[in-house]
Amino acid sequence: MRILITNTYYFPAFVGGAEISVKLLAEGMFAAGNTVYVLTTGLEDRVYRVNGVVVISIKQQNIFNSYEKRERSQVSKVLWHLLDSFNFSYHNKIKAILKRVAPDIVHTNSIQGFSPFLWRTIKSLNIPLVHSMRDYYMLCHKCNMYNNGNCQSLCAPCGLTNSVKKGFFKYPDHFIGISNFILDKYNAYSKEVSDNSSVIYNAVDTSESSLKINATSLKVVFGYIGRIDKDKGVEYMVDELALLSAKLQNGIKLVLAGKGEVDFVNKLEAKLVGIEHEFLGVVKPADFYSSIDVLIVPALWNEPFGRIVIESLSNMVPVCQSDRGGLKELYSPDSSWIFSPQSGHLLAQVTHILNNRDELAEKKLNCVNEAGKFSVDKYIDKHQALYKFITACAAPQEEEEVEKHLV
Repeated sequence: MRILITNTYYFPAFVGGAEISVKLLAEGMFAAGNTVYVLTTGLEDRVYRVNGVVVISIKQQNIFNSYEKRERSQVSKVLWHLLDSFNFSYHNKIKAILKRVAPDIVHTNSIQGFSPFLWRTIKSLNIPLVHSMRDYYMLCHKCNMYNNGNCQSLCAPCGLTNSVKKGFFKYPDHFIGISNFILDKYNAYSKEVSDNSSVIYNAVDTSESSLKINATSLKVVFGYIGRIDKDKGVEYMVDELALLSAKLQNGIKLVLAGKGEVDFVNKLEAKLVGIEHEFLGVVKPADFYSSIDVLIVPALWNEPFGRIVIESLSNMVPVCQSDRGGLKELYSPDSSWIFSPQSGHLLAQVTHILNNRDELAEKKLNCVNEAGKFSVDKYIDKHQALYKFITACAAPQEEEEVEKHLV
């Protein structure tokens, strides 16, 4: 099968979990014997190969390029998002690429920067199309539906861009939700999604996982990895740990990995007086996980999935996790603890962990089985089965029928 996968960013560009998941998908499909291409955006047009996958990068065409990391005025950001809601400037270039690649199926993922007009271009050639919903882009142009709290409905700016985008929901033949939560979110806004959708959870590479039993320590090492910012729940986590009794504070160490604004980090430092802690900056995940006993995921926003949970489990580190968004679906009492990110809730779970060290040891042993549920092999098998089903169901249409559908 000839497969074209699209994503806004692709290796070596990296933004977050979507890029990891898409790379696993592309390389897994190649390893399964398929011919795989990836179409992505960049600073320039170029073609390169990564682990057998042919990557076609095309220069972003908007009022600025999102790869250029510099401050933009609010007006320019608004204009960028408005254009991105209906950006037809790529049409001829992408159509030419599609004709040259001649894929049996196209699988789109993050499409911010491409615009949902990409779907119309693909279907103009009557190519079977699958889309994975990895964020809230088609509903919220910030992609997170979070504004000092989780949005219960679309605000005026997002309502405007959504009013333009929603007409494109008719093009994909099938939608994949990376969790039931995100699928339900889209189902509430689009009948096309609810009629043609399924859930395929993300995967984690467990090929190098091994059970590491840390040397016996009087302290339990809790860890956090990711962007160090208030909306990620980091301050909430620190505030909860600061409420521990002096005796329990002496029994823990907190390790934080990731980037954060200096002023915010200093604020956290002041709150952590009395608790042993360390800010590592950006480090290799394997090095981070080998240094902790429990990962804390204090998310305040509705994570579409929560890759960090399965990454932690694959490194044999049990998780104390928030119940927001798709995270709740990843919870297992065999390897995790769960809490609602409200005052006193994380405090209660950390207290429980410190008072039940045997339970911590048991959950650590169970991590390998839980991580196995999200293996790359299962991830590839599910996608490949879906691709075959969609291509088999794709009925050939006359050119004039395709054009009528696009009007």
